[in-house]
Parts: sequence; C-alpha cells; structure tokens
Amino acid sequence: MLLVREGSGLVNSLINKLPIELHLPGYQYCGPGTKLEKRLQRGDRGINPLDQACKEHDIAYSQSSDLKYRHDADRILQERAWNRIKSNDASLGEKTAAWVVTNAMKAKRKRKQPLGL
Repeated sequence: MLLVREGSGLVNSLINKLPIELHLPGYQYCGPGTKLEKRLQRGDRGINPLDQACKEHDIAYSQSSDLKYRHDADRILQERAWNRIKSNDASLGEKTAAWVVTNAMKAKRKRKQPLGL
C-alpha cells in the first residue's frame, strides 16, 4: 500500500493567507508567504543571487500546483542555495541564509515523499 502524506496543500493555503511575509531578515523572496505579484509589480529583483533563486522558485510555484513540478522547483532551489554556500563571492550572511534554504528545501521534499507501507 502506498500512502502520500497530505497537508502540504493546507500548509500552502495557510501560508498564502498570511497578512505578512515570513522572509529571512532583509530578503525579498526567501521565505514563505511572498506576495509575488506585488513584488514583481514593484520590480523587486532580489538582494543577491540566493534571493534571485528564491524569486525564480516563487515564480515556478505560481505557474503550477502539480506536485512533481513543485518538487523540481524545490530541488533546483536546493541546488542553487547549496552552490551559494560553496561560492567564494557570497557573504557570510548569504551563506548562512543559503544553508537555511538548502535544509528547508530538503525537509520540504522529504515531507512530500510517498510512504511505502
């Protein structure tokens, strides 16, 4: 029997209804609850390469609710965040934020994995 953990849709619904964005301090896109349309209309580009990767992740999520597509977006953001950790031109603050994002994406993808029972 194969079960898929439910609840991520509920979590996303709750996050989308938040009155505030829960970004990492100083970031425009890294974190849940981004008001994407508002930020795109304002022309927010992201404060650094990590934030730009988070922006692209948010755009990907806005384009599809398909779980596989979103897993791919999560994996891509995880890889890009990990690359920022290894980057010589990333500040300590960006590397710290990238570590948080990398692990958040790992946990998010793991939570949505099917459970074989």
